Amino acid sequence: MTPKGKPGDLGRRADGSAGAGVNAAPADKVLEAAPVETGVKRIDAFAFARLGKSAQGAIALVRLGRVVDGLPEQPLGEAGLVTWSVQGEEGKTGLLLGQPLLRLHVRANPVVMCQRCNVPFAYPVDSEVVLQLVKSEDDLDDDHSFADHGDDDDDEGDEGVGRDSVAHLPEKVVGSHHFDLLAQIEDELILSIPYVPKHDVCPGAQAKASEAPEEEPAVKRPSPFAVLEQLKHKD
Repeated sequence: MTPKGKPGDLGRRADGSAGAGVNAAPADKVLEAAPVETGVKRIDAFAFARLGKSAQGAIALVRLGRVVDGLPEQPLGEAGLVTWSVQGEEGKTGLLLGQPLLRLHVRANPVVMCQRCNVPFAYPVDSEVVLQLVKSEDDLDDDHSFADHGDDDDDEGDEGVGRDSVAHLPEKVVGSHHFDLLAQIEDELILSIPYVPKHDVCPGAQAKASEAPEEEPAVKRPSPFAVLEQLKHKD
């Protein structure tokens, strides 16, 4: 289940991570002359994709209320910045031919609370997602028609993906002439932060492991067959 709809209408991906679409033109294929904009603002999403525009910028985590709600205090300065970039393009091949797309890349290090040791830590987020723009909410549920084009052989491919996987298609969002780019950046961050964050190895567990006394090697018991063999020789 991928998040679909308007920015801010939040859902969660099946794998809990950011997904990227297929058949989307790579960023380096976009016209070099396309204008680059900066700053988080509302954009004309369809014109942005059609003209191959790009934008980039940074914003403080503390300004993203939906992201930091329920999280520990976030750092100020560079450590507390969210950097983002977005590239508009049109699909070049396959099912996405001519479709308006936005390629969004978000990086941040939000501070979260480890649910195992209750110690805060910075969780690195480096997420890229391809969004397919549609004109209305009625167009959000057309993924089943894409699956019908799949190849039966793909059923034996990646586990849980299925044929011509919808999971490999861009996420659909309703575009507009006043598309809320900030809300989309917030959505991507929220989806990238685990619901139950944990250290790979908690600091306390590391210290306890280093302080633990070395175990004495277990005494190897002789094989019963070896004992029988010795008894035979004695006879």
